[in-house]
Amino acid sequence: MTPETERLKVLTAGILSLILMLGIARFAYTPLLPIMQQQAGLGLSEGGWLAAINYLGYFCGAITASMISDLHLKDRLYRIGLVVALLTTVGMGLTENLWLWATLRFFAGLSSAAGLLLGSGLILNWLIRNNHRSELGIHFSGMGLGIAFGAIAVEITHHYLSWDQQWLFLTAVGILLAIPAWRWLPRPDTSTVTQSGKVMVDNPPGKLFLRIFMVAYFCAGVGYVVSATFIVAIVNQLPGLEGKGAWTFMVLG
Repeated sequence: MTPETERLKVLTAGILSLILMLGIARFAYTPLLPIMQQQAGLGLSEGGWLAAINYLGYFCGAITASMISDLHLKDRLYRIGLVVALLTTVGMGLTENLWLWATLRFFAGLSSAAGLLLGSGLILNWLIRNNHRSELGIHFSGMGLGIAFGAIAVEITHHYLSWDQQWLFLTAVGILLAIPAWRWLPRPDTSTVTQSGKVMVDNPPGKLFLRIFMVAYFCAGVGYVVSATFIVAIVNQLPGLEGKGAWTFMVLG
C-alpha cells in the first residue's frame, strides 16, 4: 500500500466515524424529533430534555477525553464509541420508554465525544508520525456530512418507514460505516519519533489561552444547543416552509 493510499484510508476512517457517531447517533435525533412527536407521542418538553441529556453526555465525554493522554486507551475508547453509537441508535427504535430514551441519548452523547475528540487526536497523531500535513479539516468534514446525510435519509425514508423503522434503518447504515471506521484506523504508535526519525515534541498552548478557549467553546455550545435541536421543528411551523425542516438541517450540515 502506498503512503498516499494509507493516508486516504485513515482520513476516510475518521470521516466515516464522525458520520456515524455525530451525524447518526447524535444529530439524527433532530430531523426525527417532529416525526417522533407525531407518531410516538413525544412531547415538546420531553424532546427538549432528551436533547439536553444528550448534550450532557457529550459534555461528560469531553471532560473525560481531556484527561486522557494514553494513546492506547484513546484507541480503545474510540472503538468502544463506535459500538455504543450503534447500540444507542438501534435502541432508540426498540423502545418508547422515556427513561430508556434518556439513557440512550446520554450514551450517544458520550460516543460523539469519542468520535469528535478521541478519534481526532488519534488521526492527528498518525498524520504527524507519518510525515503528513495535519489535515484535520478533512476529518471534521465528517460532522457536516453526517448531519446532511441524516437529514436526507430521514426526509426520504419517512414516506415509507415509521419513526422506529427509521432508527433501525440508520443503524443498518451505521454498521456499514463502522466497519471501515474500525479497520482503516491503525493502532496508535507510541514511539517518540516520526517515521522520518524526527523527535516529536509536545508544545501545548498556555494556560490562559486554554481557559479563554474553554469559556468561548462553552458559550458556543450554549448558543447553538436550542437551534441544533429544534431547527427542523421550528422551520416546519413557519408559513410557506411546512415540511422543509429536514432540508434546512441538511443545508446546516
